[in-house]
Amino acid sequence: MIGTLKSFFLQNKKSLIEIAVCKFVEGVAILAASFFLVQFDIILFFAATAARFLISATCAKKILKLSTKFQNSIRKNLHAEIFNKEISSGEILTLTFDTVQTLDDFFIKVFPNVFSTVILLPLFLFSAFFTDWLTAIILLVTLPISPLLLFLIGKATAEKNSRAWLELQNLNSQFKEILSAITTLKMFGRIDAVAQILKSTSKKSSIATLEVLKLAFVSSFALELITTLSIALVAVTLGLRLIAGGVEFEAALFLLLIAPEFFAPLRKLGVMFHVVISAKMSIERLQKFFCTESAKVSAVEKLRLPPEIFVENVSYTYPQKNFSALENVTLKIPAGKITAIVGESGAGKSTLLKLLAGLILPTRGEIFFNELPTSKFQRESLFAKIAYMPQAPKLFDATLAENFSMFNQLETLELEKFLSALNLQLDLSAAKKISRGQLQRLGLIRALLKNSSLIILDEPTAGLDFATEEKVLALLKKFSSRRTIIIATHRQAVIDFAENVIEI
Repeated sequence: MIGTLKSFFLQNKKSLIEIAVCKFVEGVAILAASFFLVQFDIILFFAATAARFLISATCAKKILKLSTKFQNSIRKNLHAEIFNKEISSGEILTLTFDTVQTLDDFFIKVFPNVFSTVILLPLFLFSAFFTDWLTAIILLVTLPISPLLLFLIGKATAEKNSRAWLELQNLNSQFKEILSAITTLKMFGRIDAVAQILKSTSKKSSIATLEVLKLAFVSSFALELITTLSIALVAVTLGLRLIAGGVEFEAALFLLLIAPEFFAPLRKLGVMFHVVISAKMSIERLQKFFCTESAKVSAVEKLRLPPEIFVENVSYTYPQKNFSALENVTLKIPAGKITAIVGESGAGKSTLLKLLAGLILPTRGEIFFNELPTSKFQRESLFAKIAYMPQAPKLFDATLAENFSMFNQLETLELEKFLSALNLQLDLSAAKKISRGQLQRLGLIRALLKNSSLIILDEPTAGLDFATEEKVLALLKKFSSRRTIIIATHRQAVIDFAENVIEI
């Protein structure tokens, strides 16, 4: 998780620099407004104040955009890991919604103040030092008290926050289980009893959350008190020195104006301290989730390529269907050969190809690549080794070059060789509709460009004329060296072309 954070911030370095620049300019605007007020130049004071709030709004907009991007990144990683880890429904619900939302609160509420603390405090301290060094020393001496207090309160809050998260996780888990069994509970008249259990769990979650909020209020009050006393110390010192003639009036007024701004970021952090603690706990929970060893071993890296495939007693039933698309299928697909899968329409050829590609998982049975069960593979690693072409390839709303390459970097000369081999004459820079036959060949080229050791093709020559079909088969023959190619087909030319034929 820490690696994910670092990677995210490195990828968005430009946005972070823009936010830092905005905060620095905002600090300069605050100093300018204070200076113009001391000089009683009201017009320039209002201009500097307006500029400050305009820059602050711009900075808030950039942080909101960054927060949304980070949430999407975390949720994408969570969704990718759901099927690879043993995790309860309550925990995944809490992680996906409550935990990620806590990080959003951190970005929106705390992140700006972190930048303000890092950038504005040195800027204001530097200005105070050149205005009056004694006041700068007072500010510097009183500054560490607030972070020390936050650290001590944070140690006390961490345990209570962990308990609150556990109670919320239990509540989510129970609520989900009750919803899934609501019909059965209604039939047996157990709704009221279950409602009492849910009410009790909800009450425990509320109590745990209130305990965290109590500490948050205490920390906010303590921090407000300390910063107020620090500002008062600066004010009293300046007042006495002003009476004694030890400081000029303009300098004293300027320092009094920037003193509250100096402590403002710390005061805001105190008010939002519970958000900081919650975000810290959320990061730890996400880190624990992502660092937990996957239940599925990454055996794909040990796979001998091209693979020999064994399908043992595999059945598959589509969701909300009462009959099986495949029933107890057992077969062997040799390595490094071109295999044709044939059968009547509706026999399950396309379903078998999806199972082999890992797009769906068997309802029963197992598929082995060599001696390794595919159910133990990490799906992303498996997908990297397989090229799959469906019956109806997807045409994206993009240029044809991007459609062929699936938005990856591609050598134009390499693509043009494939186009020439299949007699395709297309404007690659254009985004337009193409014919069914052209779409079939687009899907084939897209699969071949992936350069995988296992190529799975679903009716690659359907609808093509004989001459074009011959070109497709010639290209496949040229490309078949040290690859396992599986083709579902009705076409006799493809069946005659295959080195191995399996009927289902």
